[in-house]
Amino acid sequence: MNDKFQYRLTKSQKNEIAQNLINILQKDAKINDQTRIFISNWILTTSEEKRKAFFDVWDIVLKNYLPSKRPILFRSCQRVSKKNKIASFTGRLECAKRFSGGKGTLIICDTKETLKFEEEFYKAGSYAHTFYPLFSVLIKAKNSGGSGFSERILSDYIGENEYIMKIDIENMHSLKWE
Repeated sequence: MNDKFQYRLTKSQKNEIAQNLINILQKDAKINDQTRIFISNWILTTSEEKRKAFFDVWDIVLKNYLPSKRPILFRSCQRVSKKNKIASFTGRLECAKRFSGGKGTLIICDTKETLKFEEEFYKAGSYAHTFYPLFSVLIKAKNSGGSGFSERILSDYIGENEYIMKIDIENMHSLKWE
């Protein structure tokens, strides 16, 4: 028997979750149950447990969501992986350092610079360099009574300041931790 976490979604479910994620931040929509489960599963699974369903949803979101705020984002990893891999970033350097233990590579993305021409040259559905502020959804949930999230998720993961973004080292900087 396979004890690995299996998370599957239909094409329709992927589209519904992606649209709800976009609407939460663009139209102040309510977080629906399916989206809450998706976010909780994303947060609580390790990178080895993340399956295609997760990345399909994030791909839809990233192609259709253009953020209004443009922070500097960080990611720590053992080595820089392939281009366009969807990954978690943080807006807090100290979080990236804690995740890495001060070893491996630090990826830095100045989203203000990266998204400079996104609105001008791309349209919704074909955005190429966007990111999604997942922690903003958690803050919204906490401020509205929890939205069905566990207290553990709301208290432990808001501080990680998590963003979802594709790795594009051509538009990012990487440094080795010393």
